[in-house]
Amino acid sequence: MSKLEIFQNGTSLHPDTMGDPVFQIGSKNEDGSYAVVVFEGMTESQAKAKLAEMQPVKSKPKAEAPKKKAPTKDAEKAKAKKKTTKKKASTKKKKKR
Repeated sequence: MSKLEIFQNGTSLHPDTMGDPVFQIGSKNEDGSYAVVVFEGMTESQAKAKLAEMQPVKSKPKAEAPKKKAPTKDAEKAKAKKKTTKKKASTKKKKKR
């Protein structure tokens, strides 16, 4: 489909807005005529807002996550040296009442 654009398609016949330009959205044909996509008659600002809704949003490329550094031999040795110690259970006897 061709690029969508806003074009004026006559003037308003409504008593409150008599003579104001009416805009529609469509694509221009090779012969200069338009293939209307949105038939609703709108003001220019309404047509621009509608066209913005219809256009695909260009997404920005996402930044890549920083790569994690591979662990060094020193870090591996430090991990190996650390020993986890378990706490011994209490050996105290409870007094009977």
